[in-house]
Amino acid sequence: MRNIPTLWDETRYIDGTPGKYSIIARRSGQKWYVAGVNAEKEAKKLTIQLPMFSNQKVTMYNDKNDGTPFMETVTIPEDGELSVTIQPNGGFILK
Repeated sequence: MRNIPTLWDETRYIDGTPGKYSIIARRSGQKWYVAGVNAEKEAKKLTIQLPMFSNQKVTMYNDKNDGTPFMETVTIPEDGELSVTIQPNGGFILK
């Protein structure tokens, strides 16, 4: 996680509701990072559009239902759609 940039060339709002959850994408050079945060007390299941990751393998850091973090590699389909579950008071990062 310490390799994530602090200066960004572009930021895109992907989805969200103020005070409930938000998902943004940020680009540094040619690399995109997506972050999602859930402030609600229930898990949030979402399908998000990420055309910048179409047909790519990405690393996803997420929380399990018990709050422990885990990392997995996922392949984003050609249509750029990703289904993700954000745990209560948790989040995820795609890199």
